[in-house]
Amino acid sequence: MQPIDVLLLSRDDVLALDLSPSQVVAAVTRALAEHAAGSYEMRPKIGVHPTGTDPANFIHAMPGYLHELDACGLKWVGGFAKNGQRDLPNVTGVQIINDTATGVPLAIMDCGYLTGLRTAAVSAIAARECARDGAELLAVVGCGFEGTKHVRFLTELVPSLRTVRLYDIRPEAVARLADEVATYFDGEIVRCQGVAECLHGADVISTCTDGSEQVVAPQLFKAGAFAVGIEGGCAFTAEALQSADKFVVDDVELAEYFDRIGQDRVTEDGEPDPEFPGGMPEVYATIGEIVTGRRTGRQGADERIVATPIGMAICDVALARLAYETALDLGIGTRVRMA
Repeated sequence: MQPIDVLLLSRDDVLALDLSPSQVVAAVTRALAEHAAGSYEMRPKIGVHPTGTDPANFIHAMPGYLHELDACGLKWVGGFAKNGQRDLPNVTGVQIINDTATGVPLAIMDCGYLTGLRTAAVSAIAARECARDGAELLAVVGCGFEGTKHVRFLTELVPSLRTVRLYDIRPEAVARLADEVATYFDGEIVRCQGVAECLHGADVISTCTDGSEQVVAPQLFKAGAFAVGIEGGCAFTAEALQSADKFVVDDVELAEYFDRIGQDRVTEDGEPDPEFPGGMPEVYATIGEIVTGRRTGRQGADERIVATPIGMAICDVALARLAYETALDLGIGTRVRMA
């Protein structure tokens, strides 16, 4: 019997690949295009929820298959918001890539860093398509790992940005990210003391929080602004979310599924904790539809547009395929005989 060797990529290995924003965006864009064309297979995330330190904890199984890219795989990923208290990343897990002809696993890799790249790329692609022309002010709430990647990708894909405002409940996170942003962004970087200072008058808003607080209020979401939240709609007040002229998601079925399960979710204090405060707004388009020109993103300078990408397995598969091929080219990783 022919031996089966699997390539193992640790987090350090994935970092050593040094994937550029342009490479990541190209891979994710391809997945979004296949989503719009319907040439994919994917189901809503299957999850278990070990409550442990937080009722919002989850571990999700995310399988996906892209027909045109000829790539398939599975991500097994956990999100534990209080891991920072244990000096652990919030997001951990593994990504598997399989051979589509035989089903044999080709690679098993750390997915935490790749998830951050994928999430930021999708948000930035949505901003590129939906932010108003000449958008100058980016406001980012949440300066952890996701916030760090979002600033990098958003400043790359929205080149008109001139000012970046940063806020986090941890001043040291703001200071650390501000220093990093200064290494690649030539504009003004403002370290904010509060949410209102950060968001007021922003053209592009990115929330990278744990979703426990509704930080985007109507008075902070100006006409013509674009906002994207990695927490679904949890970071928006009901009034702000419902004030959007257009509501955009990555996948309608995923968004509807998270809306349903969020209707029964409660906080540690027993308060309702819906995915979309005030109910899920009517979906205008998917990001893939906008990217491929099937729907128009922004049609008016004063439109308020909200995007809430839930996170699609097919984007993870496309990015993991890029990581696998790059690892082969660079000779990175460890071969392990599985059978």
